Amino acid sequence: MNIEIRNQQKKYRVNQNFIRSNVKTILSFCRLKNVEVSILFVNNRRMRLLNKQYRDKNSSTDVLSFPMYEDGFPDKKVSKIIQPLLLGDIVISMEKAHKQAKEQGHSPSKELLLLLTHGVLHLTGYDHELSPVEERRMRKKENLILAKLTNGTVESGKIQLSEL
Repeated sequence: MNIEIRNQQKKYRVNQNFIRSNVKTILSFCRLKNVEVSILFVNNRRMRLLNKQYRDKNSSTDVLSFPMYEDGFPDKKVSKIIQPLLLGDIVISMEKAHKQAKEQGHSPSKELLLLLTHGVLHLTGYDHELSPVEERRMRKKENLILAKLTNGTVESGKIQLSEL
């Protein structure tokens, strides 16, 4: 797995080891092995500009995902041919993540896990905005992954999430 991380904001520290480790775990829960994902951390101003440019919404948001495959996630035949399989890009506003963590009464690390999970699911074809059925399907998968992450148990052993 290749996980590229870039931090274009200065207000909050980004623990790249925490991000990389947990994104790998999220991808493994999605049964994805040889993939590439790019993650960009920005401030609210930059996020608002991206949200306006790509979604025509003139406000900041917490996470945006840009899947490589707009017409649906590739089938197993294609993903075996293209190695590594480029999934796409995830953009997270660190300001928004910290604000939401405070509002929800949990740590910024836990909020990042939620946003990373949400972003990865969008890259793999989930879309809660399509219909109420798709929203329930995506939320169910998110909750399953987050429960596994926050309990610290994965199929290959234990992961350390002391920051939660």
